[in-house]
Amino acid sequence: MKRVVGGGRGALIRVVLVLLLALGAFGAGRLTNTNSGVLDEAQASISQYGNKGATQELLRRAAIEGMLRASGDRWSSYYGVNEVSTFDQALAGRYTGVGLWLRAGKGGGVEVASVIAASPAQKAGVLAGDSIISAQGVDVSSSSVPVVSALLRGDAASEVSITVVRAGEEIKFTLPRFTVTSEDVTADSLKNGVLLIRVNAFTRGVGNQVADILAKSAHKGGVVLDLRDNPGGLVEEAVAVVSAFVSGGVVVSYERRGQESVVMEAAEGSKEHGSLAVVVNGQSASASEIVAAALQDRNRAVIVGMKTFGKGTVQEPQLLSDGSSIQLSVGKYRTPSGRYLEGAGVQPDVLSPSSKSLVRAISIVTSLNTIAGPGGKG
Repeated sequence: MKRVVGGGRGALIRVVLVLLLALGAFGAGRLTNTNSGVLDEAQASISQYGNKGATQELLRRAAIEGMLRASGDRWSSYYGVNEVSTFDQALAGRYTGVGLWLRAGKGGGVEVASVIAASPAQKAGVLAGDSIISAQGVDVSSSSVPVVSALLRGDAASEVSITVVRAGEEIKFTLPRFTVTSEDVTADSLKNGVLLIRVNAFTRGVGNQVADILAKSAHKGGVVLDLRDNPGGLVEEAVAVVSAFVSGGVVVSYERRGQESVVMEAAEGSKEHGSLAVVVNGQSASASEIVAAALQDRNRAVIVGMKTFGKGTVQEPQLLSDGSSIQLSVGKYRTPSGRYLEGAGVQPDVLSPSSKSLVRAISIVTSLNTIAGPGGKG
C-alpha cells in the first residue's frame, strides 16, 4: 500500500461502504418503504423531486466529501473510479494536463502547489499559491483537488480555461493541454566540484534516480539538494532519498489512532559523507519536509531558505467497493527528534529569500567542504 504525503480501515470506511450500498439501491430514485434510513430517503427525494435533479454519482460524491469535511481534515480526498487511475498516473510522473500540482487551500477550495518547468501553465504565468476558482466555466471555488484535477486534464492539444485569484485579483488563463512526462530529478555539476540535484516531486523512482546520480557524478565539493516548490508525493520515495545520504536509522514515524507507532528507517549502505545543504521555501511541502527535517535532525545537512509549508499528515488510500478511493488521513508525521511537521513546517538553519537561497547554499557547502575536507560530515 502506497502512502501519500501530500497508511487502516476504520469505522469511517465501514460507514462509507454502507452508504454506497444503500445509495446503489435507488436505481429509479423513488421513495420506498425500506428501513435503509434518512440518507437514502434524502437521495431518493432529491433524485425524484429536486428542481435541478442530480445523478446518483453526484450525490454519492457529495455525501462522501461531506463526511470528509465533517471530519475536520482538509487533506483527505475522494477519488472517483476514473480519477483513481489519473491520480496514479500523476504519481508515476506521466499524465495529460497543463503542468500543475494542486493542493487543498488553507481557506478551502484548491490552490496551486507548484508549476512544472516549461509547462503551458508556467509559460502562461500561473504561480504557486494561486487559488483556482473556475475551470472550464465551472465554479470550483469550494471544490476538491480531484474534481479540479479532472477538469484540467483531457485530450492532448485541447485547451482549458481557468481563473485564479492572486493577491485579491482575478486572473484568467487559457492553457493548452499536453502530455506531461515529469523529469522530477535533474542534476548539474557546478564549479568547485559541487553537485546540484533538483527534485521537483516525489514520484515513483525518484529515490533510485538520486542514488544513481550520486554514484555516477563527481561531487568532491559537496552536494546541494534543491527542494524548493516541491509539493511532495510518495513518502517511500522521501525515505529513499534520505537513504542516499545516511545509512540506517529513523527517517520519520507516525501513529495511527489506537495503534503503535509506524517507524520508517533509511536503508543501510550509504557511503555519502560529504558536505550537504538542502534548499527549501514556503512551497516545499509534505514529502520534501520529511526529507529536510530528517537530514536536519540527524545533523547531516544544513537547511537553507524559508520556513516550509507545514503539511505533515499521512494519507493512505482506502479502496471502496465500486473502485473509487478515499485518500484518508490516518496520522501525523514526526521527525527523528519527535517534532510534528503539521502546521509547523521546517525552520531553516540559515534563513534566505528563495531568490538567493541557492547561491547561499552553494557557498555554505563549499565552505563546509573547505573546513572539513573531502569526506567530512556536513
